Amino acid sequence: MAEERIERRLAAVFAADVVGYSGLIERDETGTRAKLNMAFDEIIAPALERHRGRLFKTMGDGFLAEFASVVEAVDCAGVIQKCFSDESDLVLRIGINLGDVIVEGDDLHGDGVNVAARIEALAEPGGIAISRSARDQIRDKLNVTLHDLGEVEVKNISRPVRVFSVGEQGSAPSAQTLTAARRLPRWLLVAVAALALLFGGVLAYDRTRPADVEPASLSRMQLMLPNEPSVAVLPFRSLSSSEDDVLLTRAMSEDLTRSLARVRGLFVIASSSTERYRDQTTSPATVAEELGVAQVVRGTLRRAGDRVRIDAELIDALSGRIVWSDRIERASEDVFDLQDALVTQLAQQLSEDLERVQDPHRFTENPEAFLLWARADEASWVNTPVSYESARALAQQALALDPDFVRAKALLGFVETQTGYFRLADDPQAALERALEIGREVVRLAPDDWYSHQVLAQALLNLRDYEGALVEFRRAMEIEPAHPHLLTRSALALIFLGRGVEAEELLNLSVRLNPYHSWLPDQLLGQSIYLQGRYAEALEHLEVARIKNPKFIGNLWWRAAAYGQLGQDEKALETVNAILARMPDASISTSFIQINDPVGQERFQKGLRAAGLPEQ
Repeated sequence: MAEERIERRLAAVFAADVVGYSGLIERDETGTRAKLNMAFDEIIAPALERHRGRLFKTMGDGFLAEFASVVEAVDCAGVIQKCFSDESDLVLRIGINLGDVIVEGDDLHGDGVNVAARIEALAEPGGIAISRSARDQIRDKLNVTLHDLGEVEVKNISRPVRVFSVGEQGSAPSAQTLTAARRLPRWLLVAVAALALLFGGVLAYDRTRPADVEPASLSRMQLMLPNEPSVAVLPFRSLSSSEDDVLLTRAMSEDLTRSLARVRGLFVIASSSTERYRDQTTSPATVAEELGVAQVVRGTLRRAGDRVRIDAELIDALSGRIVWSDRIERASEDVFDLQDALVTQLAQQLSEDLERVQDPHRFTENPEAFLLWARADEASWVNTPVSYESARALAQQALALDPDFVRAKALLGFVETQTGYFRLADDPQAALERALEIGREVVRLAPDDWYSHQVLAQALLNLRDYEGALVEFRRAMEIEPAHPHLLTRSALALIFLGRGVEAEELLNLSVRLNPYHSWLPDQLLGQSIYLQGRYAEALEHLEVARIKNPKFIGNLWWRAAAYGQLGQDEKALETVNAILARMPDASISTSFIQINDPVGQERFQKGLRAAGLPEQ
């Protein structure tokens, strides 16, 4: 009879227990158990759920949990320790290890679990200890301080295990230390001189005043708060049924988001992630907890006769207090002036630095042309032949009203590059060439417009001029420094150039600014991490991308290469067969994925070769 095969897998194991539990029980058994149960329900369980951890064992004074990602495990540990230090008089030790585990039903055993339990005992009260294998996964991904505690012997483990403490040794790590915001490239780091005004003004409220709305809870934060002041602008709500007013509120919210993102020292969530809250039935507290921000802006637009009125408010979600609100009213023909007044007033509340709040120019003073452009812009992101034709027609109508409307001309270039790349045009190559021509023209006409630079960059990218595309993306980001789309597309150019480390940095910032992102950042994170040789971690991101977009064939190629590098022969063969089912002539030599870097290209081809993809 065949011997039953033991199921094993790699896991991040999280071990925790209460310091001095026996003494606490001896002094007050009922009270201690009640406190621990409350802490588990209000702090530990929500933190595990939000970081995708799975509880697999509880003891009287502690628990064991499993995570697919070490980054998530350490993030979760930071949240739990922060909340315990703020909201509980119990003290935890936490240990985290990345290692091989044996699976028995819902339980886990083996060296991976034993090491986690051993190093947990070495953590300081209120602290976190991690193994070297875990350290290697979070290094350069989390802004933490690591202290080397040396090597320790672990029962039934032949070699000693090196252990590190996270945060300031001997103390609980702060939310600042354990921020989930990824390490930023130097050219994206900005000054935070506005902090003095922010904390001295906006947050210098009367702490005895009751909350205006339900406050957010740190223990329910799904993402750690950034170091810098953070804000999400909810889509403004139109109180009329006019389609034009709905478009105007959408454009106004997006413009406000981009304008605030230009203010030095502010962390602003992308409008593509706040769009899900358009109905405004979600509380500011929930928005803050889901997006990981401290402040929320919301507002309404009302039209009465020839007057337009905006009511807006800035909410400090952590206290539940409205720290600023105002009503701004203008004549209908002065709607742009109304929008500028709103941006200026909000920026004054959030920062002293107003230098970069306003767009360098409006691009059109014709409200009707602006609304046509807004409709065209909305249609241009749907990615269907009909939507692209609609976007083209609307942009042309806007240009007929204002021939100098550069954004409308640039949008025509964007439509050309998209229809060319996705082969929706009759002559895709000619469409890409037209996009390149338009891109160069609009950059000449509006050198300080980020959108024009990104149209040119996208055309160059689709024509495989990756160095040229990167130059234009960088110019766009000098104007619009925190735009997730620009960050993601720049990362794609870097990946084709084999520069995985730089690409990963940009992508980590992109997904933090845009928590509800599409499949593409996950796919590109997998590719950038693969190029660095971290194949298991790359697969985590590639699998997320596959779930979000199962039709993208490039995902199969990268997953096949990763399985090949990891020696997972069954999964590698299964993935190669899926490639061949969709591309019968697929081979290593004819791959449509080409990395313009010898090391990166060799690493990719080596994985495909190991997976079993034909050479020719």
